[in-house]
Amino acid sequence: MVRTRSRWTAVITLVACAVLLVVAGCSATGSADSSLVVRDGANGHTVSLTVGMRLEVILASDYWTVQGSSRPHVLRQDGPTSQLPTPPSCGAIPGMGCVPIRTDFSAVAPGTVVITASRASCGEAMRCMPDQQHFILTVVVRGKT
Repeated sequence: MVRTRSRWTAVITLVACAVLLVVAGCSATGSADSSLVVRDGANGHTVSLTVGMRLEVILASDYWTVQGSSRPHVLRQDGPTSQLPTPPSCGAIPGMGCVPIRTDFSAVAPGTVVITASRASCGEAMRCMPDQQHFILTVVVRGKT
């Protein structure tokens, strides 16, 4: 009797773990598909989203000022731009401009949008070269199929 009860407990535990793994795997896949992260390297490029997706724009310097979406009714900015934690490589010297920033957006309607950011300084008392002053990302939002 004890042996039978132990087997049933083991079977129930294994089934419960399998169900949890399947559910967790499905939700992880869903969230990975619903968000896109772009960084400095996306400057001058075009990305595609589907209505309902989120976009995270992460730029490597807090000298950037994000102007936001050119068409907020297509791609809505979700709150203000925020600073991310200071990377260890940044050091404790102020004015380095190496604290990354993040701006989040939500795709709310089909259309084409441009996200822009600009900066004049690329370090304390160091002006940016003309090709380093602007970040431009084109976003094509498609309807759900």
